[in-house]
Amino acid sequence: MPDDLTKSVLFTRKQLKALLERKEELDIEKAKLKQDKSEKDQQKKKEDKMIKEQNKLCEQRKREYEERQLLRFGALIDLDALEVSGPSAVMQELINKFKKTEE
Repeated sequence: MPDDLTKSVLFTRKQLKALLERKEELDIEKAKLKQDKSEKDQQKKKEDKMIKEQNKLCEQRKREYEERQLLRFGALIDLDALEVSGPSAVMQELINKFKKTEE
């Protein structure tokens, strides 16, 4: 044993055993966390792939919808603007005629 123990750390057998057990617990926890992270990363990749496929499908359907509008009307029609604008004057006149004939 060295003469000067001021720079040394002294453990009892009980303390050393407790430290070794704690280190084993931490190693097990670390391995479990690493495995969990790996599983979460794989799940994230799957979800990102699914989102990408859904976005592709959405874009494809949007293009098909716009193509149908172009073929049918010759231009893209903003359906929200049509709903807000309300019935046209001709349509309003036809509605009034219909109401009069019902009376």
